[in-house]
Amino acid sequence: MPPLVIAHRGDSAHRPENTLASFMSALEVGAELVELDVHVTRDGHVVVIHDPTVDRTTNGAGHVLEMALAEVRALSAGFPSRFGDAYAGERVPLLAEVLGLLKGRARVMIEMKHESVTDDAAGGLEARTIAEVRRAGMTSEVALISFDRRALLRCRELAPEMARGHLFYRATVDEVLAGAREIGSGLVMPEKGMLGEELRDRTREAGIRLATWVVDDPAELLALRRFDLYGIGSNRPGALIEALQEGS
Repeated sequence: MPPLVIAHRGDSAHRPENTLASFMSALEVGAELVELDVHVTRDGHVVVIHDPTVDRTTNGAGHVLEMALAEVRALSAGFPSRFGDAYAGERVPLLAEVLGLLKGRARVMIEMKHESVTDDAAGGLEARTIAEVRRAGMTSEVALISFDRRALLRCRELAPEMARGHLFYRATVDEVLAGAREIGSGLVMPEKGMLGEELRDRTREAGIRLATWVVDDPAELLALRRFDLYGIGSNRPGALIEALQEGS
């Protein structure tokens, strides 16, 4: 089976990342799996943005955790340093808005960013994210992913019925497998520099799916197929989907 192409922050090479425009473009190029990032605002709203601050991708400045939703929504999320004024009307979306767009059209990976993980287990990012997914009726269409093991353990406790995936940047094979066991995950997502035959073979033996990120070059995608990957995150999902179709 060819790997699933995971639209990383949507079609983020061509539209401002983590915006409704980016997610719509991902659907248009045929993505069946979309990845996004969430933080929580000062007043408890789950918003879709990668960084802990709004500085890089909006026309404002400040930490999301310290801003009210109205302050975040007043900004343009059009990534002006990259796209100029072309998408000035885009706003940082609520998770509920993105789920509404994607429901029935694509599965979703929601990355909970560690900067928004707090000591508040009952009312923190994890609980609020799970509540939004349940409200959207998408528990079977969403996987909760994170580098933060504390967040994933909370998700296991709060929503055992929902899929979980453990992200890794640098770790040994033993650490990857131990992390997956601890959170009860059937999916691990190491960065592509961690891929190797031992990781491939031992995750396969353990019945754990292996995915990776970020791959934008179709030639690199084809070279990585030897690792029997379940999914590959890409900022250029359309190009990778086309390459897989041509290579099948």
